[in-house]
Amino acid sequence: MTVRGLPNILTFATCLLLLVIWPAAADAASFPRKPVRIVVPFPVSGPTDIRGTSRMTKTYKLIAEHAPPSISDLLARLVARAIRAETRHGAKLERQPGGITTRGAATVARAAADGHTLLLASNATIVINPQFLTGIGYDPVRDFVLVAPLVTMPFVLMVSSQLPVATPRDLVVWLKVRPGEVNYGSSGGGTTGHLAGEFLRRATGVDIVHVSYNGGLAALNGLAVNHVSLMFAALPLALTYVTSEYVRPLAVAGSRRVASLPDLPTLGESGVDGVVLEGWYAIFAPAQSPGHAVAWLAERIGAAIDDPAAQSRLLALGLEPVTTQRGRFATRIHSESERWAPLVRANRPFARAPES
Repeated sequence: MTVRGLPNILTFATCLLLLVIWPAAADAASFPRKPVRIVVPFPVSGPTDIRGTSRMTKTYKLIAEHAPPSISDLLARLVARAIRAETRHGAKLERQPGGITTRGAATVARAAADGHTLLLASNATIVINPQFLTGIGYDPVRDFVLVAPLVTMPFVLMVSSQLPVATPRDLVVWLKVRPGEVNYGSSGGGTTGHLAGEFLRRATGVDIVHVSYNGGLAALNGLAVNHVSLMFAALPLALTYVTSEYVRPLAVAGSRRVASLPDLPTLGESGVDGVVLEGWYAIFAPAQSPGHAVAWLAERIGAAIDDPAAQSRLLALGLEPVTTQRGRFATRIHSESERWAPLVRANRPFARAPES
């Protein structure tokens, strides 16, 4: 039996479906329509500097010859190459100093949500600064969408070689009989290294005094000359010092050992629980960016991070490529924000983000 008018109804429905699908397919096929801008924020006086910028002094250039390459610069170039390989429009890097990375993040938060502006951000930019400072100009939940996780950055508990300790438990015992007498260094207030020291204080009940340095390299130099007795150093910096006669690595402040220092235990394995943290870097876009654009970018960037040659280079520098799916990493960011919030807010030294 034939139903009168059914072919016409089906034809009409098919046309409607095609009207919905075709624009979306056309949009997906046309992305990107112009160069993708990757904003790379960095603190003017912090450790994540960009080689070749006018900020560098002759003194800094001399020190940088023996320092690892800038992590933000390395990762931004990796992402840019992945995008350039797939489109004639290419990608360009835009370095934005100031505001402890908040200025660059605020720029992306205000950018058009079309997928053509990206933010290279660390856990400091997304998790710490929004709770450490006010007036930063962006809300990490409201203003950004995660495009692709890149790497995690383990931290290592290091002590001066002059300390009579060989394990984290030895260190805790030594610190407890010296309340308020021992300093620990970090690359600056509100950094991951600073908060790691505060986690150690809360987890073990020790009373240690924070000393803020002008970057991780300066803090490690302070440790080497015994101006401070301990610090949590980012692994890319720590690797340069682990064989030094002046400092001694005790443990990794993460949930697992790291490939570049396989014999170094975690704090948990050493009997010190409650200090589990690491840094990370990821790519974000303005909220409401088109799904097809985010998916296109995520696929290319993910493939670049999965490349064996890239992974070998990152591991050699003390960075661990992220293999977690995007949704799971977004959940991790949310969990970190909740877990770190009380500690971050308790250590706020000023109200507003600095101008530089």
